[in-house]
Amino acid sequence: MKAISFLGYNPRGYTETTYLNPTGELKYQTQFFQEALVEFYHPEVLYVLLTKTAETGIPQGETVSSWETLQKRLEGRVNLQPIFNVPEGHTQADIWNLFNLLTGCLQQKDSVLFDITHGFRSLPVLSLIAVSFLRVVRQVKIEGLIYGAFDAKNKETNETPTFDLLPMVSLLDWTTATDQFLKTGNGQELASLLGQSDEEANQNLAQSINAISGGLQLLRPMDVMVESAALSINIEKAAPSIAQSVPPFVTLLKRIEQDYGSFALANPTDYTTQAKKSLLQELKIINWYAEKGQFVQALCLAREWLPSLLCYHFNLDPLVNYPNREEMELLLAGGKIKDKESQYLEEWNKIAKPQRKQLTNLWGGSFNFANLRNDVLHAGFRKNPRDAKQIEQEAKQIIAELQAIKNTWKLGE
Repeated sequence: MKAISFLGYNPRGYTETTYLNPTGELKYQTQFFQEALVEFYHPEVLYVLLTKTAETGIPQGETVSSWETLQKRLEGRVNLQPIFNVPEGHTQADIWNLFNLLTGCLQQKDSVLFDITHGFRSLPVLSLIAVSFLRVVRQVKIEGLIYGAFDAKNKETNETPTFDLLPMVSLLDWTTATDQFLKTGNGQELASLLGQSDEEANQNLAQSINAISGGLQLLRPMDVMVESAALSINIEKAAPSIAQSVPPFVTLLKRIEQDYGSFALANPTDYTTQAKKSLLQELKIINWYAEKGQFVQALCLAREWLPSLLCYHFNLDPLVNYPNREEMELLLAGGKIKDKESQYLEEWNKIAKPQRKQLTNLWGGSFNFANLRNDVLHAGFRKNPRDAKQIEQEAKQIIAELQAIKNTWKLGE
């Protein structure tokens, strides 16, 4: 394991104190927290970041710099590696310079302990951002974010507590994973974090998020509705445990519930009582896909929504492909194809012409939806394929038309 630390410059020198490790089981008396760090954690390498002032500045009453003193105290106890010329400014160039210095000492899949006790101004924050970046590009594992809290020293015993702020780093993981889920519907990382807990409630919430995520990615709207219906209960049960381990994440859970709880429908395939509600929830999911820029999924589900709408009108089960959906698709194509005529054509013709025309125009008329959907699913391997921009524009028009159809066919909310 590697450790990264800072040595700032204190003109009056550092005050000796007895540092306690985070559990309070170990003690070490020193004026430099780096000594306590080596005693507590035994890193193989200790990198010390030094500004020019910290490297050369001599405190009052001393004859050598604090850096020279620290070197002597740690000699033979750890592989001490200084990082010189750490920028003292905060320009963009300084930030990138610091980033490059840190990059040079952390390699692929390194484990690192991060000490911010004697950090200079905002350097610890900037360094933490850089290390967080390296967690992604080099899979660096942060073992701890250590802070010797001199300000919290017990004046009677001269003992100074040490805090491990690693949960603050883990919050970055929770935030990033939640952001990914909210923006894309991919909840695998979030479910993985929840699944690391032994709590049954957290495991159940992880399974629920995984199921919603899988349903969205693989176009299973019924699965999404069912799992979303259980989401609120699972969040409520898991919240107390999460509040103890990652308190701020409770707020993020509310966002998840707000965004995905709206898809909830416990029995979406019960078409005797839930047919209209199921159609409305499918429409919400279609709009969600479009808002996230996932137009392939939006078009696929929208294409299936139209025959389902007619199944609802004729009181048919939309999950039965033959003859129900085939018959409805035949009506959308005009009711007759060559010598094949829909058995529902007479009833279809009783529907007001503007309502019928709205559907047929969308399916194969002026919108030519069926053609667009086929163009998308064939990945452009056909004559005169649409480009991506055209597909997006036409998809938005079609989805807007679905909203108009919802109103015309009086689906309500």
